[in-house]
Amino acid sequence: MQTAEASTVDIISSLPEAILCHILSFATTKEAVATSVLSKRWIHLWNHVNNLNFPDIKVYSDRCSLSFNEFVYSLLFDREAVGYNVINGFSLDIQYHYADLARRLGLHNITKWINLAVKSKLKYLRLRLSTYDLDYYIDVRYGYAKLPVSIFTCRTLVSLDLRCFSFEGFTFTGFSSFPSLKVLRLEYFKFSKFRDFLLFIAGCPILEVLQIYRTEFLPLEEDSLTLKEFKILSLPKLTRADLYGFRSQCFPVNALSTAKYLCIDTLKVHRWYKVNRMQHPYDVVPIFHNLTHLELHNRWDLVVQVLHQCPKLQNLTLYKYGYEDGDYQENWVEPEFVPQCLLSSLRNFTIHHDLSDLQKELMLEQYILKNARILQTMTIRCMTKEPKTERTLSMCPVASATCQITFERHSYLCTHDVYAHMM
Repeated sequence: MQTAEASTVDIISSLPEAILCHILSFATTKEAVATSVLSKRWIHLWNHVNNLNFPDIKVYSDRCSLSFNEFVYSLLFDREAVGYNVINGFSLDIQYHYADLARRLGLHNITKWINLAVKSKLKYLRLRLSTYDLDYYIDVRYGYAKLPVSIFTCRTLVSLDLRCFSFEGFTFTGFSSFPSLKVLRLEYFKFSKFRDFLLFIAGCPILEVLQIYRTEFLPLEEDSLTLKEFKILSLPKLTRADLYGFRSQCFPVNALSTAKYLCIDTLKVHRWYKVNRMQHPYDVVPIFHNLTHLELHNRWDLVVQVLHQCPKLQNLTLYKYGYEDGDYQENWVEPEFVPQCLLSSLRNFTIHHDLSDLQKELMLEQYILKNARILQTMTIRCMTKEPKTERTLSMCPVASATCQITFERHSYLCTHDVYAHMM
């Protein structure tokens, strides 16, 4: 018969220290520190956890900022006191109530913490800054937070996730700054030059995931000259790329040719092809042989041109909200040749309508229905009910006998919501 004493044995505390530290690595640092009150076994255990994780930190006042800074410095001191300085991952997601508070009491401390972390052969770094009013924070009067230079000395980084920083003032030489980096996410960034941005990407030779949102280049450069220099930029390990909402209208898409998942502004692809054909008319435009999932933003009239480069595409999603810039095509003419993916692989098609010109988007939907032989679903998302569109498509010839057409209503989807879905 089991005694009462035996039934109260702390099984978890009897586990090896390595396993306990591994368990604590999934908790926030604040939660890990709190376990020190459980028993003598747990007093210093949190000091040996490899990951420092500070999620959803909100700083509303000077006092609040000073309190958080003291907490971080004290735990770093305690870890050093017990002789444990290993930091495998450092994650900080912090929101300041206003920009000046971040500048006066936050940013220089964050730089010091990162300087300490990178000395420990850091692998995973996530720094996401914001204020209560993001637009106020990124106003040119205040600028972005300057990225700690020490990050460029950390050649062990595997994942780098940064928000609201500036790379201005750095000298990029083109050498491999991040030889181990597999995941790169940049949101609300500013580079001095578009060329610096491409040099930064070129310094990540084994990159697998590239996600860029709202990146600025000041002053804006002539894309054609920069792209000519980086024509042979290669990311041979890349499987996913999300390039959306940054100011350069062009990107060397050759570097994305190995991706299986791609989210991009249609114009970035189109203008890259256009620049290359003008400068090097005999060059072969890259084919996305591995691409199965594609999200295109804006320019409905260029979609079919892009599809010709995606022979194995299975899932296509289109977002078009409001203004279309660039070489606008008034009357769209169906292409003479049907893209290979429509004939043999496209299974799911989703289009997010705005209210600008449903008639022109309807032409594209009819074209896909008439040519996509194995299409299974066509989902049309509109902000308002469109009976005319539904009637027209219901009478349209359909190449696939199993295709299901669905109409959905949705509220306005802002660009940041799109990006959140991508990430």
